[in-house]
Amino acid sequence: MDTTAAYGAPASRYGQFNDPMIGKRIGGVNVFGGGLALYSANHVIVGGLGVSGDTSCADHNIAWRVRNSLGLDHLAANANSGLGAVGGVSGDASRPDNIVLDIDDKGVSKGGYGHPSCANVGDASKLPAVVQ
Repeated sequence: MDTTAAYGAPASRYGQFNDPMIGKRIGGVNVFGGGLALYSANHVIVGGLGVSGDTSCADHNIAWRVRNSLGLDHLAANANSGLGAVGGVSGDASRPDNIVLDIDDKGVSKGGYGHPSCANVGDASKLPAVVQ
């Protein structure tokens, strides 16, 4: 996302003739928790699941449990999963595509895939492990 286009002026200019977004593209991708790939027993992506309605953390936890209930969480790191031998971005081989909550007080993710912590949400490290 081009933040200079989206947030390049005081909010009082949004929707006005001098709106900072006029003639510019916001573009890019915003990633939010709550979206997960669905994996068959053969470790092949067969679809996706998106949950939206609460915080990104809550949406992620709900999507994770739904995927587990559907039996479409066969994503253990292997040659077919695309997640690599180290267990995906989370670093946890039992939860390779788990949400990473490592944003520090300066807004920087140590691992590069971080998401800020959310209040009043269960511990994502306690979600069911993926199927090996």
